[in-house]
Amino acid sequence: MSQASTVGLQDLWHAALSALAERVGQATCDSFLRRAVPLQYDGQVFVLGVASQFAKNWLEQRHLPAIGTCLTELLEEPVQVQMQVVESTDQSPHPPALAGSTAAAAPSDEGDFSSTPLNPKYAFENFVVADCNRFAHAAAQQVAKSPGKSYNPLFIHSKVGLGKTHLLQAIGHMVIDQHPASRVVYISAEDFVNRLITAIRDNRTAAFRRKYRHVDVWLVDDIQFIAAIEGPASEEEFFHTFNTLCETNKQVVIASDAPPRHLQIMNDRLRSRLEMGIVADLRCPDVETRVAILEKKAEAEGVDLSREILEYVAQRIESNIRVLEGALLKICAYASLTDEELTMPAVQDIVADYSTATTQHRVTVDQIIEHVAAQMDCDTADMRGPKRTQEIVWPRQIAIYLARELTDETLASVGKSFSGRDHSTVLHAYNKVSELLTTDESVLWLINDMKNVLQAD
Repeated sequence: MSQASTVGLQDLWHAALSALAERVGQATCDSFLRRAVPLQYDGQVFVLGVASQFAKNWLEQRHLPAIGTCLTELLEEPVQVQMQVVESTDQSPHPPALAGSTAAAAPSDEGDFSSTPLNPKYAFENFVVADCNRFAHAAAQQVAKSPGKSYNPLFIHSKVGLGKTHLLQAIGHMVIDQHPASRVVYISAEDFVNRLITAIRDNRTAAFRRKYRHVDVWLVDDIQFIAAIEGPASEEEFFHTFNTLCETNKQVVIASDAPPRHLQIMNDRLRSRLEMGIVADLRCPDVETRVAILEKKAEAEGVDLSREILEYVAQRIESNIRVLEGALLKICAYASLTDEELTMPAVQDIVADYSTATTQHRVTVDQIIEHVAAQMDCDTADMRGPKRTQEIVWPRQIAIYLARELTDETLASVGKSFSGRDHSTVLHAYNKVSELLTTDESVLWLINDMKNVLQAD
């Protein structure tokens, strides 16, 4: 490949980011790589501009081989990566945070403790809502509408690449839009720890605490990183920041790759506080949802792809939305860099190396019916049977909703567990509960508590 154009470099780096998130971790990707700028590629050396010497040292010491390997795979030829500190990375495809966020107005005496910029693409209107994420989406929207009022903290968890970061940043965007005076901070746990270490080294812990304990909305991504750090200092600092904000009715939203009970946290007080709010999970989307995600992403990229291509990619990549989008971006970059016609064999070759994870374990419909019946004081036979009294209809609707949320059963299959009810009746029950989640706080808490118990080991 000869000297690439600026547009080609941007497309290439955009495609690389999705793949790199899997290799270096989402925290590092968001903290350093998304702020980086592709400066030059001469066919052998890829020059990447980074925002600071600290970022340069961090990436060179820890992730340089992974970046080189990723670019080599994309370009199908050996690539050597060099880092260069640049004064500004405004050319990055991800613009800085919107006005109103803390990033735009951090006090100058607090050093580099500002908010990580919000990605403008991570808004609620760009989030594809489906059965696999409806509960988490409803909870996130309620938090964004009334931060600090009801669901505090909100804890969102899922396997990698299913939309946690998207929802987290969508909350930030909506709060900034509806409450411009609010101080919103979005930060990865890894970045929080790095800045704490810098503050301790520079004897500026007081400024660090003023920064993070006096915000209105604190959005923390990849909290599992805190548990991976040796020594209690970062965990204690996080706990006291978290506790201060919750006690002053400031909104805290946390994302993790595991629920609170599975985090390797030494501080039992922190685990207890994490579980006291709403805990929402994101599950793997079905194939129809994956096609819808690809369609929306392709439209946003201004690329016209056939239904055949979209369905093929959706069928090949089952369990990770980020990998799904990364494959699409790789297809777009291929078309841009080669100017070749996008054929199905070319698409098959591009996505050949993307893996599909196995589906996570789910509870059964029978277990759900038994749990709901026990919690709502009704008989399982009545819930399954033809009775239509209110004291039976409502628990039955709850059980149907949970069956759709926590199992892979189809509408018709769920209906068979309730005296052969048809799919339209099951869908009505599911939609009834879904609508109440957005308006009735007691319903959201009820579903939250039942899901937590049913999904516990």
